[in-house]
Amino acid sequence: MKSLLGNKVFLTLTTVDFFETLGTSLFNIILLTYARSFTQASLLVSIVSVATVLPGVFGFLTGRLADRQRNKRLWLLNLKFIQAGLYLLLAQLITVKQVSFLLVIIGINLGSDIMGILSSSLRMPLIQAKVATTVQEQAVGINQGVSVLMQMVGQTVGVSLLALTGNYQLAGYVNAITFLIAGVVLLVGYPSLKLTIGRQPAMTTRQLWRKLKLALEQGAQMNVLALLTSILLLNAVGASVDAILNLYLIDRGSTLPIPFSVAVLVMNTMFVIGSVAGNLLHTGWFQKWSFRAVILVTVLVYELMYINLLSWQNYWLVVLIMLIGGFCMGQANPKLMASLLKVADEQIVGSLSGVLNTLATLSIPIGSIGLVLIDNVVSAQAAYVVSMMILAACAGCLWIKHK
Repeated sequence: MKSLLGNKVFLTLTTVDFFETLGTSLFNIILLTYARSFTQASLLVSIVSVATVLPGVFGFLTGRLADRQRNKRLWLLNLKFIQAGLYLLLAQLITVKQVSFLLVIIGINLGSDIMGILSSSLRMPLIQAKVATTVQEQAVGINQGVSVLMQMVGQTVGVSLLALTGNYQLAGYVNAITFLIAGVVLLVGYPSLKLTIGRQPAMTTRQLWRKLKLALEQGAQMNVLALLTSILLLNAVGASVDAILNLYLIDRGSTLPIPFSVAVLVMNTMFVIGSVAGNLLHTGWFQKWSFRAVILVTVLVYELMYINLLSWQNYWLVVLIMLIGGFCMGQANPKLMASLLKVADEQIVGSLSGVLNTLATLSIPIGSIGLVLIDNVVSAQAAYVVSMMILAACAGCLWIKHK
């Protein structure tokens, strides 16, 4: 930890991520609330919801774009000021309550979120080059822990700001300020972010895929298709957990040990606490914990949760599992990313980050639509059993051998 606190690159990038995540999560919740105030609320809220998730789909493309930029710090700096400018423009448009203006506002927010994904891919080569290999897992974990925490804080600030003022334009200005501060932080730390990357010959898609495949297999010590499939399946189940548990709580109603709203809050808070702790604790024994082992424990924990939902239906066991599951999920991505940074060519680090982003995004519809639909149309028990089968398939992928 001491070496990280003395690392200007790490401190700069983490501070930038702090303000960027605060602004992004703050405005996403406000945009949903704004869309609900229109006559066509259902359609517009759906469009906003899709636009909020959509940037991750472009992860591979933004990652490839990041890899092609030799001056990564200049791109990072320019993106923050462009994002600040976009939200200043948005603040002017949001005063006109028309559907056409709302669609432009959604487009601006979407564009800014895509720039955020690009920024994430630009940061990874800097961490690879400027942070010692022994603490890269810690660095990635702390960075993600800050993001998880600030997502919750940003949503709370957004709702509170709107409740106190009812001023959507003010929210746009506040968001612009968060990106402006992030840009100023980058300016202050700009000298430390210098990264010399020599000219590299252009790669064909086949050559890129070969390099990505090699890095993924060496980093995770798994067959690449098995690795990607296991991530996809686990994220699919993870994407449905909130909705399925909310439906479970609704079904139990008066039999819950605490009021419904408090039960939801406790459950979600435990998951966030677990996730933040999992992201931050990457020292000692936790650092020796392999990615494969983390995924296996995560699968077993969630299997236990569905067994509980099918049989005992103990609320407090669900709360405990959400805490442990959040911890395991917080451990997984930093471990994988740090393993990849150790073996990956600097030419493909952004693309690797982008592939993982895209995969996580593509898995969301499988869980948030597919499994929740089974819960509503067939039965809750059917959704639990299908989720357990998906988790079992995920565990099976962990044992597929690679050459």
